[in-house]
Amino acid sequence: MVMNKMINVMMTIGGVLLLVGAMVMITGWDYAPYIYLLGSVMFASAQMSDRYDGDDMILKRLRLQQVLGSILLVITGFLMFSGNYHQQLMFNNSMNDTLRTFLLSLTAKNSWIVTLCIATLFELYSSFRIDARNKELEDKEE
Repeated sequence: MVMNKMINVMMTIGGVLLLVGAMVMITGWDYAPYIYLLGSVMFASAQMSDRYDGDDMILKRLRLQQVLGSILLVITGFLMFSGNYHQQLMFNNSMNDTLRTFLLSLTAKNSWIVTLCIATLFELYSSFRIDARNKELEDKEE
């Protein structure tokens, strides 16, 4: 009971930090990636501590999508820091051109937006579908 409350509080605080970090990141504030990354780690760890031990394959698949979404949220946090490295790679002529091109594409300034959108889709879809599936299973039992 106490553990569930802690998990819910951690997920709520992490979600708020996620939103604040993503909104402030657009302004270019230097500490925005730190806020977002802290929120994503809190949210992901709270979400991963919630387990599904049932036999329903649909719920297992949806749970896997939720975990994948939370991993993508953390990856998004790391990609927010990559904008600084992009500038350094632009003027680094000492490395292989193929490797440099690959690293430049990974560290593009707004690549974090793509992973954030994908993670958001996974999280939203799976949360609504998990609720609907649980309701279907409850109705079937009655």
